[in-house]
Amino acid sequence: MTTIEEQIRTEMRNAFFNLIDENVNSKTPDYDWITRLYEEIKIKLLSFLPNKVGKTYKQLEVDFDVDLFKQMIENDVFNQESMIKLVNNTFDWILKLEAPIRDKDTIEAKNRVFNSAPEKIISTYLKEVHGCIEQIETDIREFQKKT
Repeated sequence: MTTIEEQIRTEMRNAFFNLIDENVNSKTPDYDWITRLYEEIKIKLLSFLPNKVGKTYKQLEVDFDVDLFKQMIENDVFNQESMIKLVNNTFDWILKLEAPIRDKDTIEAKNRVFNSAPEKIISTYLKEVHGCIEQIETDIREFQKKT
């Protein structure tokens, strides 16, 4: 990728996460959009599991209860404790699914979420989780090239 392409990609990515911040912190957040972004994380993590009927697959589905998530944010009962649990759960799953060599980076990503400003925690969570997921996808592609 050229430098200009990288700059454009970075700017578009930053604009996307700024929109998330604006949405979450507005008087009328778009809960459907936030829910879809959360569901996208679940779908991507599930895609890394080869056995679509196994115990691990079913547990991940339970741990990422999209309907409960949506109800909590719509009814304004999603609090600091809920956010901590969500972040820990997500990164615990990433740690289980990724190559162990990536663990240090994933733990650092999780810490960046916890150290972010309260008004940016959702966008930071999404940015860091997607970064980890992209790394898993890259590792899988690289592994498949070698086999």
